[in-house]
Amino acid sequence: MSNQTDHTIVRLRVPPELKQKIEESAEKNNRSQSAEMVARLEESFKESDDPKTLESLAKIVKETTEETTRLHKELVKIIEQQKIEIENLKQG
Repeated sequence: MSNQTDHTIVRLRVPPELKQKIEESAEKNNRSQSAEMVARLEESFKESDDPKTLESLAKIVKETTEETTRLHKELVKIIEQQKIEIENLKQG
């Protein structure tokens, strides 16, 4: 458990609904409201700094880009085929 000398006091305004969620979560996790907020903040920074999370996101972006490119090429082919069919209908 930490003591007050290794922490800084931060005043924070939150909407009443969020305060209620913090209270409920703190009680569920057997923590003070302050400890609950600190734990949640620390977790949010940990996730964004985690190289595995960044790798996963990079992989998703790469796969999405590749799939978008593939679909675009397929769509261009379909449009070209439809143009040819329209021209054939006009001529014949």
